[in-house]
Amino acid sequence: MRTRELLTLLVLVVLAISACGSEDSASEPAPDPQRLLAEGVSQLQNASSFRYEIDVSGYPVDVPIEGLDLPEDAGVSFKYASGEFKVPDRLSARIQFRLGVLSTTADLIIVDDEQYFRGELLTGNRWLKAELIPGFSPAVLMAQPGGIAHTLSTLTDLVLVGRRDLDGQSAYQLRGRVDAGRIFSLTLGLSRATSGLLDIEVYVGVRDRRVARVTLIEPPPEWAADAEPTTWLINISDYDVPLNIEAPAVGEGG
Repeated sequence: MRTRELLTLLVLVVLAISACGSEDSASEPAPDPQRLLAEGVSQLQNASSFRYEIDVSGYPVDVPIEGLDLPEDAGVSFKYASGEFKVPDRLSARIQFRLGVLSTTADLIIVDDEQYFRGELLTGNRWLKAELIPGFSPAVLMAQPGGIAHTLSTLTDLVLVGRRDLDGQSAYQLRGRVDAGRIFSLTLGLSRATSGLLDIEVYVGVRDRRVARVTLIEPPPEWAADAEPTTWLINISDYDVPLNIEAPAVGEGG
């Protein structure tokens, strides 16, 4: 009998502690969205490196690749990229494209303003020194103004939506609007919109106060106004990890 009473008492204590914890969490004041964003922006601007992932859905994102012997009707569109950035001007990426009706990948390395890329269908898997992303330099990612952190600092109509789970990480979800003319760095120079305000969401880690995700809604071109918009999903992780990004030997495969 005594053992049963002790077990019952233990269960009641555990339930009471859990209830107190829930009440404390519920009563915790919500952080100010502007201050929360400012903390995330500061950590991003001060990072020495980070890893990124960009996924797009909806209306296709065309990539005007020049200097390759491709069929005229074989349009190239961007699908996905994952890679690394090292301050101030080095970037590497594995990029997935749609080439006509086919899907293919390409490796991209940019050192300063020099771009190198290779792909099985695009270059026969040999490194080519040419612009895969016209006019893009990794230095713009941290530029003031124009960089990712600076762009996020300019959001308007900012509100705190709540908490969300990002692959096991608790994050605050912020929602606002951004000038389309400022999103060049966020999309690695692949966005087409240059004017108007776009809907944007920023996810900032509850514990580390780092920007973990950005989602951006870009409308289709005017001539396809009834089409689905392009949704950009941008993940940022592994701040300040040591990275080594070097220019490859042109003409060599691997």
